[in-house]
Amino acid sequence: MFKKAGILILCGFLAQCSNNNNLMDRPIHTNDSSLQNEEYRLLPMDGSYNTRELGGYKTKDGKSVKWGVLYRSDKLSDISSADQEYIQNLGIKRIVDFRSITEKTENPDLIPEGISYVEMPIEVDGAIRTQIEDILRGNVEGDVKSFLIDANKEFITDYKSVYSKFIKDLINSDGPTLFHCTAGKDRAGFAAAITLIALGVPKEVVINDYMKTNTFTADRIDDMLDQIKLMSLFQADVEILRPLLGVEQEYIEMAFKTAEETYGSLENYIREGLEISDEEIIELRSLLLEG
Repeated sequence: MFKKAGILILCGFLAQCSNNNNLMDRPIHTNDSSLQNEEYRLLPMDGSYNTRELGGYKTKDGKSVKWGVLYRSDKLSDISSADQEYIQNLGIKRIVDFRSITEKTENPDLIPEGISYVEMPIEVDGAIRTQIEDILRGNVEGDVKSFLIDANKEFITDYKSVYSKFIKDLINSDGPTLFHCTAGKDRAGFAAAITLIALGVPKEVVINDYMKTNTFTADRIDDMLDQIKLMSLFQADVEILRPLLGVEQEYIEMAFKTAEETYGSLENYIREGLEISDEEIIELRSLLLEG
């Protein structure tokens, strides 16, 4: 019973935090330049905890990502009616879901009216679920981080077609896009990273955005670990699960290293691996950058 319940908490992330945010108090960044800063990057949601703006990041040539055009998130299966209205008010026209068939079946997104839903499944959840199950059984061998390190390598080697389609669709989309996976940190984290790289944002800035997951979800991760510890009658060493619930810099660095070793540079990975032409990169930048 403990094992099953623990897996549901960790993999399904069912215990959503309730912020009780008044819809009128939620920031619309494009309407007020005073909101276009780090303090308001994380969006106040009732049913998700890692939904955020990608606006404002500076590129190497002095431009910046527009506010109100690109959002990354965790799953949208538990969002409130106020959350749905907020997503509509942000002007989001398209939601991209990177989750596997199993994840979507267990926790289907709640899609606000008038917004298109695009499925781009990346099937990496199986190994992570197996690892969590083994940990809860007490069968732990090696570094638990290795699963997410390997997953980030697979983004480069096995899922080029998905991330290529994601970027090409951004070029052809008719409005702001929100993209997500289950926790909003791995599959969505890599999508954010490679898109920002394509826009010309420096690698260190991209990594800093990737690592913000740990800041934005710290309290939630602590709560989940406390629940697991309580359910195990304080027998489980729950801290061993922490690297699976957050992010480590070595995860995204492994993705970058794999791309650089295979293609020579991240820019070449985008051009050759993802088959994004120079003309398409120019078009992407014209759509998503200002200044």
